Amino acid sequence: MYIHQQRKELFVFTMYAVVYIFIVAIFSLVIKHNPLPIFGAKGFTEDGWYVFFIKLVFLFLVPLYMYRRFGYSIRSIFHLQEPKRWILVFSCFMVGILLNSGYFGEIFSVMTTGGEFIWIKLLLGLLLPLVQAALPEEIFYRYILQTRLEKAIGAFAGIVLSAILFSLFHFPSRYLLASGVEGIAGDLSSILLGTILPTFVIGIILGYLWYKFRNIWILIALHYGIDILPSGASFLNILH
Repeated sequence: MYIHQQRKELFVFTMYAVVYIFIVAIFSLVIKHNPLPIFGAKGFTEDGWYVFFIKLVFLFLVPLYMYRRFGYSIRSIFHLQEPKRWILVFSCFMVGILLNSGYFGEIFSVMTTGGEFIWIKLLLGLLLPLVQAALPEEIFYRYILQTRLEKAIGAFAGIVLSAILFSLFHFPSRYLLASGVEGIAGDLSSILLGTILPTFVIGIILGYLWYKFRNIWILIALHYGIDILPSGASFLNILH
């Protein structure tokens, strides 16, 4: 993959990854004191501030704007060179779903009881992880950032550093807002074990897949598969 201005792009995107951690912290404080839950979702990742500002604006639109300013085509990000990879894309999606398959029974149970806006809530819960997590996170941390880190410091170090930055952006929101499997707000050890360690491991896996296949759809599929059921459960007020 040809990079137009290696040093300048590496500096800009790496610094943005660091600044983004503080952006997340600021909006997490806003959520803590003035939450805007979408359709009453219990999880803070389904809060209006989190979805529209933390993710869509600052992790999707701003990085894409910078990427475009460096002379790249946004369309090229989604180009699939080998059609046969769709089998791998689907397989990764299914693996991601299986990792959180425990939610299936609870979601089905809630759906059968009915409720106001229940189908709208479920649809939002199933779509949001794609547009607010899988797409922006994989485009920025793997396609844009890791690619440039690999060129500068090698594949192994590039994968590890991108995974570290990927896991660190999760820290402020979880430390301030989390409850459940991701840790308890204010409890550092629970956040490290419940969020930072798992996201680092997932970041390493996703980073390796990017290095191995250079196919963004494989990463998006796995990431989306992992997040889809917990998100749907959050909108249905099922908490783990």
